[in-house]
Amino acid sequence: MTDILDPPATAGRKEWLGLGTALAATFMGQVDGFIVNVASPSIQADLHAGFDQIQFVGAAYVLAFAAFLVTGARLGDRIGHRPVFLGGVAAFTFTSLLCGLAPTAELLIAARFAQGAAAAFMAPQVLAIVRTTFHDAAQRARAIGLYGMVIGLGVIAGIAGGGILVQMDIAGLGWRAALLINVPIGLAILLLGQTIVRTRPGGSQRLDLAGAALTMVVLPALLTPLVFGPGRGWPAWVWLCGLAAVFGGCALVVQQRRLVDRSRDPLFPPRVLVCRGMPLSLLTVAANFAGNAGLFLVFTYYLQTGLGFDPLSASLMFVPLGFGFAVSSSVSASLQHRISVPMPVAGSALVAATVLAMGTAAQLPASWQPVPLGLLIGVAGLAQGLVVAPLTAGILSRVRPADAGAAAGIAVTTTQLGLALGVAVAGIWYRTVLGGPPGDPSVPFGQAEHAGAFTATAVLLAVLAAGTSLLSARLNQLRSNENVS
Repeated sequence: MTDILDPPATAGRKEWLGLGTALAATFMGQVDGFIVNVASPSIQADLHAGFDQIQFVGAAYVLAFAAFLVTGARLGDRIGHRPVFLGGVAAFTFTSLLCGLAPTAELLIAARFAQGAAAAFMAPQVLAIVRTTFHDAAQRARAIGLYGMVIGLGVIAGIAGGGILVQMDIAGLGWRAALLINVPIGLAILLLGQTIVRTRPGGSQRLDLAGAALTMVVLPALLTPLVFGPGRGWPAWVWLCGLAAVFGGCALVVQQRRLVDRSRDPLFPPRVLVCRGMPLSLLTVAANFAGNAGLFLVFTYYLQTGLGFDPLSASLMFVPLGFGFAVSSSVSASLQHRISVPMPVAGSALVAATVLAMGTAAQLPASWQPVPLGLLIGVAGLAQGLVVAPLTAGILSRVRPADAGAAAGIAVTTTQLGLALGVAVAGIWYRTVLGGPPGDPSVPFGQAEHAGAFTATAVLLAVLAAGTSLLSARLNQLRSNENVS
């Protein structure tokens, strides 16, 4: 099949096949993240690892992903999204093999760091491929809806499938099967890689290496306090990382401005960052994902430490959320034509109401709670799916195809910051209201204390969701004014 440099205005069979291949990588990445969370207790027992080491298994991936994300996205703008995407898939597949074969916790942490770096070159290309391949607005909205659907299905497969894989202990591999499953998926993506349309790279071929180096310091330093601070009592080294993020961020701003003054192309192009509506779009994305991450965290806490669910049963409670997210993401574009209220506005408001209802359900007798909580978390997934695809489509529509990688990288980075912030804030508030860390055997809280903490955190998350709805309304008003003018 012959590659084309300039995709047609209306996408055909080749473009949709290429999208399917790219979305398979999104599915693989989603599955990997949730599978590792489910498999953590088994990893800890098998490798005789401490809790700190297990925390680093997850954190190493997140920090590496943040460090290389924008660089990976901009590299796609420079040399083409398809080659960078396939290189990222190949590296992700190989590092998944290393993770699955790791004989010690230290080697697993190192392999997870390498895997996160590989994902940083793979993940942002998917949205960039959507922007550069689908020029028709309706087709692009459909493609982004499918992107959201795949994210939801990846959540289901990662949470439920990860628990099942660990439980089945296939060929005596235990938790290793949950990581090795990426290998055949990655190889299949590489075999189908030629279906992805090759588009013309935009801009200079030179990459802003100084900006890339500063970003590799600033973003992990910014995330480190959010990842490690709440659970470790905010030690001095965490604050030093925050200070490094501030000074590094200032240096990055100065360096980027100098490049602009010299008519060079910086890692963070001002035309992308300050284009009309982009700052508000990114703030809305951050608020949305902060609320989502906070809900995932406190719901997991409450199920296992408050209601006494085992990890597998708790993970299965998230299946309705993933299913709801997948369904609503796939139909959000068509629903918008039938409903006058913008989808992000309605979806965020529904999230707020649903989270409040979950907090109310936590006050019921413990034996009555699983059914309403399971139904409500499914409604929360439906509501979240109405928000993500339109917000993503809005960000991509504001930039030209040549800047698709930059926009995708900035959007995914904002998402990561929102996720980390949501986990930190919700976790701190939950523990504060509870009066101590959940799950600590030395502080045996009862179900009533956990229910109170969950309800209080649900109120906080509902306020955040309501704020997201208001931001979305303002964003829609801005878009309407643009259309009029």
